[in-house]
Parts: sequence; C-alpha cells; structure tokens
Amino acid sequence: MLNQVDLPEKTRPKDRKASAPDSADKAKPSANGQSQGWGFVDELNLRRIVGWAWNPERPDETRELEILDDDQHLLTIPANLRRPDLLDAGIGNGYHGFAVENIAFLLPKSRHLLRVRCAKTKAELPGSPRLIVRPDSGFDDHAADFIDGVLSSLAAHASDIRLVDEALALVLGRLNDLVNARFRLESGARHEVQDMVSRVRLTDWTHELVTNLLHSYRPIEIEPGPAPLVSVVIPVHDKFETTYRCIESIRLHPPKCPIEILIVDDGSKDETLFASLLFAGAIRVIRTPKNGGFIEACNFGAAQARGDYIFFLNNDTLVRDRWLDELVETFETIPDIGIAGSRLFFPDGTLQEVGGIVWRLGDGWNWGRGGDPAAPQFNYLRDADYVSGAAMLIRRALFEALGGFDRHYLPAYYEDVDLCFRVRAAGRRVVVQPASEIVHLEGVSNGTDTAGTGLKRYQAVNHRKFFLRWKDTLARHRMNGEHPTLEAERDVIRRAYFIDDTILTPEQDAGSNGALQHILALQQLGYKVTFIPSDNMARLDPHTRALEKIGVECLYAPYFWSVEEVLRKALVAPDLVYFHRFSNASKYAAMAREKFPKCRLVYNVCDLHFLREEREAELADDAALRASAAVKRKRELAAMQQVDCVIVYSTAEAELLRTILPEVPVEIVFWAVESRPTTLPFAQRAGYAFFGSYKHPPNEDAVLHFADAIMPLLPELPDQRFAVIGSNMPESIARLHGPAIDVRGHVPVLADALHTLRCTIAPLRYGAGVKGKVLESFAHGLPCVMSEIAAEGLPIEGDLAWLVARSPEDFAAKLNRVLTDAAWNEKMARAGLAMIDEKFGKAAMVKEMQKALEQTR
Repeated sequence: MLNQVDLPEKTRPKDRKASAPDSADKAKPSANGQSQGWGFVDELNLRRIVGWAWNPERPDETRELEILDDDQHLLTIPANLRRPDLLDAGIGNGYHGFAVENIAFLLPKSRHLLRVRCAKTKAELPGSPRLIVRPDSGFDDHAADFIDGVLSSLAAHASDIRLVDEALALVLGRLNDLVNARFRLESGARHEVQDMVSRVRLTDWTHELVTNLLHSYRPIEIEPGPAPLVSVVIPVHDKFETTYRCIESIRLHPPKCPIEILIVDDGSKDETLFASLLFAGAIRVIRTPKNGGFIEACNFGAAQARGDYIFFLNNDTLVRDRWLDELVETFETIPDIGIAGSRLFFPDGTLQEVGGIVWRLGDGWNWGRGGDPAAPQFNYLRDADYVSGAAMLIRRALFEALGGFDRHYLPAYYEDVDLCFRVRAAGRRVVVQPASEIVHLEGVSNGTDTAGTGLKRYQAVNHRKFFLRWKDTLARHRMNGEHPTLEAERDVIRRAYFIDDTILTPEQDAGSNGALQHILALQQLGYKVTFIPSDNMARLDPHTRALEKIGVECLYAPYFWSVEEVLRKALVAPDLVYFHRFSNASKYAAMAREKFPKCRLVYNVCDLHFLREEREAELADDAALRASAAVKRKRELAAMQQVDCVIVYSTAEAELLRTILPEVPVEIVFWAVESRPTTLPFAQRAGYAFFGSYKHPPNEDAVLHFADAIMPLLPELPDQRFAVIGSNMPESIARLHGPAIDVRGHVPVLADALHTLRCTIAPLRYGAGVKGKVLESFAHGLPCVMSEIAAEGLPIEGDLAWLVARSPEDFAAKLNRVLTDAAWNEKMARAGLAMIDEKFGKAAMVKEMQKALEQTR
C-alpha cells in the first residue's frame, strides 16, 4: 500500500517541536546546500520519495507537487509535512516537507525516469529526475528498447572495430548466462557441482555455436513488403543447417507477392537459438514458450501471422521458382478453394507426392510417389483427400475459424489430414497445384521409424484417433491399395474429353478464347475436362501449363500419340466428348460413338467454313473457291448429323443451320467476356487498331482492304496512328509499317495495348461466326467501327448499330468521329460495355451450355 506521511494542516508553529517522521529527520537542507533554494528531492528510490518545497514569496502557502514516470503522471501530493530542519534553516514555517513510501508497485518495469515538479509552474525540483533500475523486473519493453537503441546506434555509427568487438563480447557473455539459465529451468534443480560443470560445458558450447554460425553462414535478408499477403510459417526444432538451406532457397526464388517469414523455434538447443543474428528483413524468429511439437509450433506461429494467407512450410524443404505465387493465383482465380498444396519432390527429382489419398481405414497414400514427374496425370490441379502440411496454403481467416490444427493430435501427425477433412466439411475444396513445386527432404525433421521412440511413433497413435473421428466419411472410400488411379479421382462426377487441333492460345486467337470459356463452363457444370490436341500432341508450355493450372488434364506425347490411342486406352468412359472445329468432329465423331455408345457428343463449329469460303468466292468471283466451298458444305453438314448437338456462337449461323438440318439440335452458346475498360480519359489516349490472328485469311484481307480503300478517305489526323496487332504477321502486312501505320505484331498483354487507344476497327469483307475482336474491343471500353460481316451474329442493337459501316466512305466518316468526338466516343463505349455485361456474362454461358448438353436426337 502507498502511504503519504500526512500531518494535520492546522498544526500551529508552537507544535513544531513535535516528533517528525524518520524520513523527514534524515533530510537536512543545509547538508544539501539548498538552504537558500525553493526545494529539493532528498531521497528518490524504489521504496520512497522524500524532499521539501516552498514558495519564498508566500512562505505559509502549501505547494502541490507532481510525481511523474518520465512523461506519465503518477500522483499529485502536497508539500505540507513538518520538518524541524527546515525551520532551523529559516525556510518558511517548517511545514514544507513531503514523503511517499511503498511506491515499488508503481514502478514495475526495468527502467524508470522519476521526476518531481511543481504542479503549478511545472519546474522540476533539484535532485530530480533520477533513473531507477529494477534488477527484478525481467526483460520488458523498456529494457529491450534501451538495449536495442544502444546496439543499433553502435552498429550504425561505429568507426572502430574494437568498439564492435567489445559490444559483441558483452552481448555473447550475457547470452551465455541466458542459455545456462534456460538449461537449468528446463532440466530442473541440480547439484551445485553438477550445475557448475554444466555451466562450463554450456559456455563452451554456446561459444562454439555462435562462432560456427558467424563463420559458416552468410546473413540472409529478404526485402519486406508494405504489408504481407502471405505469412510463411516454418516450425523448427534444432537442425539449423536444414532451416538455413530452406531460407536460402526462398531467397533464390522470391515470390512476387509480399511475404513475411516466421521461423517458429520450438525449443531448439543448436544454432537456431541465435538465428536472428543471420536473418533479417521480412524474416522473424519467434520462440514458443516451451517445446510443444509441430502442432503447437504451427498454431503459435499462425497466431502471430499478419498475412491474409498462411503458408505452412517444413524447414526440410527447398522451394522452386513460383512455389508460392502459383498457390496464391489458384485461390484468386478458382472459386471455393479452402486449401491448396504443392507438388513435392525427392532430392533426386522423382515424385514424392501430388496430393494424398486416404483409404477406408484411414491409411494415407502419397499419390504419385516414385512416379514420372512429367506424366499427364501428375501435372494438373485436382481435388485431393489431403495435402501435406509440409507445404500447405490456407486463408488465415479460415484457419482461425476452424481453430487451427487440432490439439487432439498432439504433438504431431494427422493434424494436416484432419484439417483438410474439416475444410472440406465446411464446403471448401482441398486441391493440389502441381505448378507449385517444392523439394521435401522426407524424414530429416522427425525420421521415418513409426515403431521407434521418436516423434514419428505418433503417426501410428494418431492414425487411430483420425479413423475414429472420420470413419463415417471414410466409409465410401476404397480399401487400401484398391484402384488408386480411380480413387485419386473419387470425387469426379462427370468426365468430358475436349478435342481441338492444338493446345489453346487464348491470347492469340478468338477460337481458343471461346474454347477456353466453354471448358470453364463444363467445369462449373461438374465435369473433369481432359484436353486432347489432335494435330500436335506435343506439350507446349506455357499454354499446356495454363490449362493444367485451372484443373484441365492435358494429354501429350510421349504418353499418348493420337486421339485414337486415348479413346482406346480409356479406363472409364467419358460422359461427354466435345469436338471443337470441323476437322475434329469429321475425324472422330463416328469413332467416339462406336467406342462410347452412351456418351453424349457435341460439335462446336467455331465458324462455318463453307459459309466463309462461299463469301470469299463471291468476293473474288472465283469458281475454284465455289467448288471447294460446296464440298466443305457437304462434309460439315455430314459431321453435324453424327452428333447429339451442334453449338454455334452466331445467331445468323444458328438460323441457317436450323433451316438446312431441322433434325439436328442447334444451340447458341456465346463465350463469356469479362469487362475490363480502360481507365485513361479520352484526351490521354490516341490511335486505333485492328487485332487478330493472321493465320485466319479474312484478317489479312481486312487490313489490306482498310489500308487501300478506307484509310485514304480519312482526314489528316497526325496524332491518330493505326496499329496492327496480332500473331503470325504475314509479309504483306509487315511491309505496311511506316509513319501512319504501326505494325506491332503479337503483344503479350492485349489490354496494355488497347487501353491506350481511342477505338478499334473491324473492316472484314468475308468470314463467319462471331468476331471476338468486336467483343474484346467493347469489353475494354472501346468503340469498334465495323463492317456488316463483322457485326453478323452479334446483338448489335440500339446505339451500337451506328458503329456498323456499309461503305468505305461511311467507314471513314464514322471512324473519324469516334477518334475526334470525345462525347460520342464515350457514348459508344458505354453502350458496348452494357451489351457485354448483359449478354456475355459467365452465368448466361453456363446456362446455355447446360441446355445444349441436355439435347438428344
């Protein structure tokens, strides 16, 4: 209890000779040389504060004093205690003393700067302030700040190596003491002689560890971001060299997303104790209160994470390029992901695990173990019963909502499997993303012997706990080792083969973009999609990988050499075969019908080849082209008669086919287009463009026609250059490059080019199908001046109909207006965006696809 010695204020001077407190008697103003001053702090320590204060101008007035801890106000007291020594010294009436005792509880921290001042004038009393140091307070924030400030200042400004060595010697000496204290507390009471022996041994050991650390390892600093998106939690117990190699691999393969790395030291006694001497920046070393095992360490680290995601990573791992970015992209591009795990490799490059299978009795199986890393079945995103906690990404909010890793499985094993089952029970997917690759040095952390006395024995103990908790869920799983290929796809409800000429390149041609969107629609309808390139079975990255990352199984050589081989070797019949383009429907529809008589066959014409050739023949007045178009008409219509449903993009083509083949179901399924308009104002944009793949003959003709017949009709617009964008640029177009025409060729990101323009053009003179260039222009917030052929099959209505030009003169006039009239340009852009949002949304595409798949002849 805090006590202030308080005598009654009404005590008269005649009573001054009454006995005063000992604390007052011991404070002699004359001894302090303050007999002519206005006050003094005689004693200031952890037990009490004693002194006196008066106002010489008003000697009978009682002064109020404030006591502060640095700038924090603690209390206010009056200076009104009887002090005979003050009276003897001629200081007022002698009632100017103050004393406060039992103040230790007000000063709990290691360092306090106590100050005594006049409450009215804020003037500090002589003898104040004083620094109070508590040896019994522990290592609190005050001590930490002081030590950190001194050492940081030395590190920043030291110019003499001897000063640094002196500081290191002091720090390491105290470090020895702390290590010894930790050892004693962990080991319990010891005989004094034994403790002295331990101290000597530990001191030598600590010195050896630190020396080895500073001479054998280079410091690693990973640049911290503004705020981490992902917190990488690495639980460790000893084996510092393994941890260091893991951190070094992260330094060599830094992710693009901002991260923090939390190394959770779970009671280490090796160099890990001093890891913070080497790691800096985004790397933090935190320590558990006691050694609790993998689960406690992971949960402890997760509780201190700041990222939106937590990535649990074993220290016995080596990451590869894009190890983390691929997992983050998976969450951000695919809905309903709860956990995503990496593909794990042995150090020799063979597969260790691509997700896991859990059998009916709870046994775990590493899918892909020892397999060929290049094999198709191990390279696409898929659902898994579990992914290893050695490399697992989860949203922090979900991890916290589920209570983290369950302590039911302390200290380790089966906690990651259990978490995956709980995530799935919560309605989220657990997937393995093979594009994220990590080498796992299996067994380095905890060994491999489940029958021994080490941590690995808990694998068998927790197996039973897991089985008892999840036995009802496991009842639909197969018994151990039964058809693992099928068990790895237990959750697959429907299977679809998607056959196209070659791997999709959606950034290069509209046909590939439409095909990709239809694949996504099939996935949303519950199909596992297998992509089969009929003309070129080579693996062509990055395009093959792009499909695999969204969960499409891609087949390629040398594992498969032809569509016929795929159909012949199928273990399970597909529910759907989707033929994209005429070439594939004509070759394989009959074969698929024979092999899979109950399978539904769908043919997407992409565009009608015979219609395009008929128009080209008419434009060129070419008899040979007319004859070729007639042959193609017969072949295309024959292919349509072999399938259950024909899909087209164009309303015009749908009407034509329904007239020619009334017995064949024909459905319009647009592809989804995402609005992503430019943010630059009209005044900051310039120019216009035509874009497309020049493998497609109508595109080459359109550019040449524009340059020859329309461009000369335009008024002179020196700042409005014409850009020609697209892949497979022919020489006929390349030689147009000059002051007025910018022949760019393929651009990696179309949006980067379009967002700087004022509009696009589509002066097509022949063709068929829906024109992706028109849709993409509207989606990017740009008007597209187009021919009637370019507008065919699209809902170009209302204000948008103005953009359709019917002659070169009309085309030039309309192009000139959208290039120079900001208000009109904005009106057309808004109309285009509205059409995209209304007619080309994902939900509408999926609904139309479902309707098409339900058609039966």
